[in-house]
Amino acid sequence: MLSLVTNLVLFALAGAISTVPVSITMMILLSPNPRRGALPFLVGSLAGSIVVVGLSAVGMRLLPVRPELDQDVLLTWLGLLVGAFLIGYAAYLFAHKSQTDSALLGKMKTRFHSARPWEFVVLGLGLNLRPKAILLAVTAGALISVREPPLLQGTLFVLAFATVTQSAVVIPIAIWLHSPERAEGPLTAIYTWLQRNGRTIAAVATLAIGVFIVGYTVVQL
Repeated sequence: MLSLVTNLVLFALAGAISTVPVSITMMILLSPNPRRGALPFLVGSLAGSIVVVGLSAVGMRLLPVRPELDQDVLLTWLGLLVGAFLIGYAAYLFAHKSQTDSALLGKMKTRFHSARPWEFVVLGLGLNLRPKAILLAVTAGALISVREPPLLQGTLFVLAFATVTQSAVVIPIAIWLHSPERAEGPLTAIYTWLQRNGRTIAAVATLAIGVFIVGYTVVQL
């Protein structure tokens, strides 16, 4: 069970390290009417993550014929797969500039001025369909399913994974809800800093987690 928790924490942290969700969150909070979009976006982000992980976990249990695989062997292969993917993704971030992301975020920022609450919910849901997010969420669900925890424990694993994965959305919104006026200055500074350094930081952190997952998995052999 310890290896399951460790892998889930690592996968969730890898999912949280992404410049797109946190940048969108900052733009919503710094928009003229943040109350219209902040909570719907938070709900959509959390719900999307819970649904993908939950469906993955439940789906494996409902397979007509479940393959008889050694749990430790499966965990090892999943760990190596995710670790290798994260290392490759970090290399991609290092090698490519962020003009595409910046242009996309610029279009979104303009759209936020007139977007309705349900559109923010859809946006939050949609961000869970990015390739990296899907891979990590489906893998987490598969890990939970393979270990076959009790229903309550499995549900808590899914909720905890979703919360940590969406922490880049949850934490800024929670800080803003606590004190909207006082949060504006720090959020503006963080957003500006992220536009300059976010991609590099994400690449370094993703590489570190990927290497750690591979190393941890190999040690468990």
